Amino acid sequence: MDETIIDPEDIEIQQLIKTLGSKNGMERKEARAKLVAKGKTTIDFLVELVSHPQHVCRWEALKTMAEIGDPISIPLFIQALEDDESDIRWLAAEGLIKLGVQSIKPLLKTLIEKSDSVFLLAGTHHIFYDLKKTEKLPAGFPANKLLSALKNPGWIESVKPMAYELLNNLES
Repeated sequence: MDETIIDPEDIEIQQLIKTLGSKNGMERKEARAKLVAKGKTTIDFLVELVSHPQHVCRWEALKTMAEIGDPISIPLFIQALEDDESDIRWLAAEGLIKLGVQSIKPLLKTLIEKSDSVFLLAGTHHIFYDLKKTEKLPAGFPANKLLSALKNPGWIESVKPMAYELLNNLES
């Protein structure tokens, strides 16, 4: 006889996750606040919402993860930088900005792989611009050079080698 033990905490989290898709904004806000209070354990449950067909579910998942602010969300934020909806991309960028220096290496690695993604380039510009402005970049990081390459269409082909060089410099 298979007796699976169901964790009441997991059931509560799943119910809160379901509420993130509600049409009632106040219900979503309350569910999000409860999920944030539970912390990073909820991120595993939010993963499926990052690519959910409903816009509100993606938005709520990213907003919740940004408020939790745990580095485990970095790959999910990077994935969402390529969402079709601009507000989803904005939330993803804000989540990466909040995580600061921890998001730099994974973001540079993604730039190397996908330097042809217009959304990724724009989101990366947003992130590095804010990290520079708030002085959260490592000392000597050539932010102006990278920002120029990211926003100048004629320099796009230089983004991939530049990201590779920056990543190597950070790892050495």
